[in-house]
Order: sequence, then structure tokens, then C-alpha cells
Amino acid sequence: MRSAFRTVLGLAVVWSFAACDRPPEPAPPQAPPTASDAAKRFFQGYRGDYRQADPALLSRALAAALQSAAEGEKESAARVKASEFPTDKPLLLEGEIFAGLYEGFTSFEVGPERTDDGLTSVEVRFRNEPYNVAWTDEVLLVNEEGWKIDDVRYSGKKAGLLGLRDVLQDFESSLAAEAPTPTTPL
Repeated sequence: MRSAFRTVLGLAVVWSFAACDRPPEPAPPQAPPTASDAAKRFFQGYRGDYRQADPALLSRALAAALQSAAEGEKESAARVKASEFPTDKPLLLEGEIFAGLYEGFTSFEVGPERTDDGLTSVEVRFRNEPYNVAWTDEVLLVNEEGWKIDDVRYSGKKAGLLGLRDVLQDFESSLAAEAPTPTTPL
């Protein structure tokens, strides 16, 4: 009986060492992230302040436009502070710009992805619980060494503006109009 126990114990020890020497099974190859995955990753980490949006998840062009808007806000604040009315409000890019409701969203769900004429878009269904409103916007993505958000087309919740790029363009125009024009001596 003792001999059988020692044999079983010895085999268990040998098997445990044999298992340690075996190389681990390779993980199955993972598919590259899709445009839908990129949109989901962005909105999961986004907290409603465009200045803190992760630029690694944005196209180079959109990241540059957002950086320009943030710098424009600072320049506007400096101009107002130096003006004869230093308590006036400077130009600010206010409200939610990555979704079509000014007040923002409280939850989202990424919908279907489609590619048309080389442009990839993802439907994102948003919800704002306090306002009891739901809507679907179209997030446009480009493949720049992985999928990156390039624009958001609103479903009509922002008065007169069709998308994120329109908001940024409108803001840049406002900044340009506010900036003092250089004068030339007579």
C-alpha cells in the first residue's frame, strides 16, 4: 500500500515538472481593432471636455483642430483681460461637441459600422437621462495606423450645425472676427 502511494506521489511530482517544461500554448491571433472598437474605446474614456479627449484616438487633423480651438480660447481670454472690459466673457467652445446634444450624453451604444466610398462610419446611439432624450449620431473614422475619429455628424440636435467639424469651423470664424485687425500707419 505504501509502495503504491509512493508511486502515485512520484508520478504526480514528475507530471508537475513536465508541465512546467512545456512551452505555453500560443494565444490565438487577434483581429485588428475595428472602427466600431475605436469609437467604443473613445466614448468609454471621454468625459465631456474636448480639451481632455485622448489625441491618440483622434485623426491628426481633428486633434490639430481641437488644439487650435483650445489655444484660441486662451488667446480670447487674454484679449478680453487686456481690453477696456476685462470682465466680459471670452469666446469659449461650450457644450458637448462629440455628440449632437449640447448638454451631452449619459450613456452610449455603438451600432453598425459601414464603409461607403472609402469613408467608414459608425452609428452611435446616445442617451441623456436627465433630459430623457435619445438620438443617433454618425461617427466618421479614418485609418491612420489604426482607426481614429475624424468627425461626428449630428442627427439634428444642434441648431444649424451638421457636425463636429462645422462646430470647430464656426468657432474658428468667431475667433477670427474677434481678433484685432492689424492697422497700417498712414
